[in-house]
Amino acid sequence: MDAQRQPLGVIGRAPGGDARAVAWEFPADLRAPSRARNLTRGELAAWKLTDSADIDDVVLIVDELVANAVVHGRGPIRLRLLLDGLMLRGEISDHSPVAAPTNTRTSREEDAEDGRGLLLVAALAAACGSTPTGPGKTVWFQFLLTGLAP
Repeated sequence: MDAQRQPLGVIGRAPGGDARAVAWEFPADLRAPSRARNLTRGELAAWKLTDSADIDDVVLIVDELVANAVVHGRGPIRLRLLLDGLMLRGEISDHSPVAAPTNTRTSREEDAEDGRGLLLVAALAAACGSTPTGPGKTVWFQFLLTGLAP
């Protein structure tokens, strides 16, 4: 496995619970969203998510947020997934201090070909937001899963 695809850390199960976590770091280049999609899909399958629609939705959210970090942030980009019961939290961090936008579209931009990613994230996620961190920010989402296989 090359260094770009190797997990930064797989935490495993937390004592007394069903928590799992994994993190990866990517250079801020155009290959990062594809790598993030593939790694996310593989990890969710390993965590035995049962609903393929859940997997597709989470992969779409990760793709949108990692792509935003590539275009608007400053690298490297860190993707972290945390699963606790049926609640999945995703965190995408970069080193740009510029906050993530809260209003992604104005009425004048209805015909724009881009700018819909955060609207998709907000529509699919149970919750989402942005938190300033050290040298940059973390954009996060929470997604309530349908179920996990035993």
